[in-house]
Amino acid sequence: MKKSKSIFLFLAIMAVIMLIVISAGIAEGSILTVIIGLLLFISIFGIGFTQKKKYRENGWL
Repeated sequence: MKKSKSIFLFLAIMAVIMLIVISAGIAEGSILTVIIGLLLFISIFGIGFTQKKKYRENGWL
């Protein structure tokens, strides 16, 4: 049975938002905003890769 792939769209949108947050933090000169945005960006990618591995192992892709 195939599962919904909408989680990947959501994660992609969140990654783009984090890139915007990082660039806004750079524009404002706020190191804290850049660091938080970078950490969230890396964690979103980690979640996405973990989900994709789980989908691949279970044959849901």
